[in-house]
Amino acid sequence: MGKTAILSLTAMIAGQIAVAMAIMTVPVLAPQISEDMNIEPSKIGLYSAVAFAGAITFTSLAGSVIARYGAIRTTQIALCLGAFGLCISLFMWIPAFVVGAFAVGMGYGVATPAASHLLARTIAPEQRGFIFSIKQSGVPIGGFLLGVTIPVIAFHNSWQYGLLTIILLLFLLILILQLIRTLFDTGLEKNRKISPAETVAAVKLAIKDSRLRPLALSSFIYAMMQLSIFTFYVVVLVEQVNLDPVTAGSVFSIMHVGGIVGRPLLGWISDKILPAVPLLSLVGFAIFLCGLALATLSADWPYFLLCALSFVAGVVAAGWNGVYISEIARVMPSADVGRATGGVSAFTFLGVVIGPAAFTTIVGFSGSYSVAFLVVGTIAIGPAVILLLQYFNQK
Repeated sequence: MGKTAILSLTAMIAGQIAVAMAIMTVPVLAPQISEDMNIEPSKIGLYSAVAFAGAITFTSLAGSVIARYGAIRTTQIALCLGAFGLCISLFMWIPAFVVGAFAVGMGYGVATPAASHLLARTIAPEQRGFIFSIKQSGVPIGGFLLGVTIPVIAFHNSWQYGLLTIILLLFLLILILQLIRTLFDTGLEKNRKISPAETVAAVKLAIKDSRLRPLALSSFIYAMMQLSIFTFYVVVLVEQVNLDPVTAGSVFSIMHVGGIVGRPLLGWISDKILPAVPLLSLVGFAIFLCGLALATLSADWPYFLLCALSFVAGVVAAGWNGVYISEIARVMPSADVGRATGGVSAFTFLGVVIGPAAFTTIVGFSGSYSVAFLVVGTIAIGPAVILLLQYFNQK
């Protein structure tokens, strides 16, 4: 990799970490916020749903935003939206939290297409799977950094100090990115119009293009499973495995480590061993097996097996993101990468919104987390088979 490629990758990883931290800040501080505002913590849990609704809205506009302003400027816009969303949340007013969540989600949604657009121009095709997956590792890295810093700051001061810390971080990165903007934001279409029609166009592209459609479907289903596991795993460990909350939290953290390791690992595999489409197919079957394993969790499981399952589930459930994004960059012309990534990512974020809600509904009807894990895991077989058929049809 040349200096330009390394600089672009560093900038985009930093942006990914920052927007990930922004979208997770309020949920992480939910206990303190809910106590101050005298509301149920579960109500603040709706923050994530509103945030990812914002992500769906803005990610599909990304193509025209990137074309007009460039990938670096678009990333700065994403960071500004995140900072704005956190700023108005300081007012301790529920409507402000709703607007703030939507704004933070918009920033999160546009960051990935911007990064894909830039990296598609600066990274050699034979390295994209690995590099795109490294960039996507910014999400679990951001979650890890947030978890070990912001709750401590909030505990010793207040949750407002936690929000202000992330806001300052976002503005600092905006200033740093300005230093390299002229290097990367070239060939801009300054008269390019940005309208809601872009959302429809991006989603239509993801649906109609035979190369993108299976990726959109698989990312939707896989994201459902990913967020279902991340949302309910600690609850299951406490209620079914009889772990204390601290131990359950440590087991859950191992799952995030699996995600950090899994993203570059699967990206490297897609570059060197197995192409992206059949690899994503195997991920679907692996998600099904993880669903089976999670459905059998009980107090009889030894601790080391719980840790092993957590790590493997993290690799499988969270490791695929960079692979599908790199495949979009491979099959689409560079000028269309931003729009295509935005259109497919809209389905990914839709899965993020629907997954936990669907999981909750299944638990409500069946009275069993095991049944919910089985159902959500089994659904992953569908896109796995479709991707496999696509791969063999192309050969």
